Amino acid sequence: MSAQESPAITLFKQKAAVVSAKVTEVKGVREAMAYALDVCEKKEFCEQLLSGGGDKPSDSGAAQGERAAVKMIAAPGLDAAVFKTLEAEGSKKGFTVIREGMRRYLAGIDVGFSTADLAVAETGTCVMAAENEDLRLATMVCEIHVIALAKSKIVNSLYDAEEYIQKLMEGGVMYTSFISGPSRTADIERVLTLGVHGPLELHIALMEE
Repeated sequence: MSAQESPAITLFKQKAAVVSAKVTEVKGVREAMAYALDVCEKKEFCEQLLSGGGDKPSDSGAAQGERAAVKMIAAPGLDAAVFKTLEAEGSKKGFTVIREGMRRYLAGIDVGFSTADLAVAETGTCVMAAENEDLRLATMVCEIHVIALAKSKIVNSLYDAEEYIQKLMEGGVMYTSFISGPSRTADIERVLTLGVHGPLELHIALMEE
């Protein structure tokens, strides 16, 4: 632990690793976006989702669980200015970058990029106010989920998150996601399997700011 790193940050990194999340440290959101683009560039394409041509999925293709042969990043939760930067950088790499209409892409998305509103150190959990349906879908149908998390938003325990959750509820937010590692299940013959109900991988870009 560095002299400037709080015990909560150290604990969060340890617990996130326990639940198979991959944590990397970055300076800010732009570096986090660059990390997400790099992850997308290096991953294998979702071959099972190929639709046989075209630049964009058609409505009929999406309904049949198919998708065109182009890598895709979904980032519904970003503000317009930040999204525009991600879209421009993704376009240079030949990616399609979207922020709405997730129901058209239920066949799958290569990378979902989002920002956490809070994190709980004791469980390595990222917390997101996900009232927006597009945001919920993007974090569930992507193969790899990259979450940008500011170190200042890490609290020690669920008890410390209580005030934040209470304010969300009072403000009308009725859907909050608690994300701890990639999707997993052991329902199939008691064999632990990743990615059955959601992302195969969870990457956390831990931001200084």
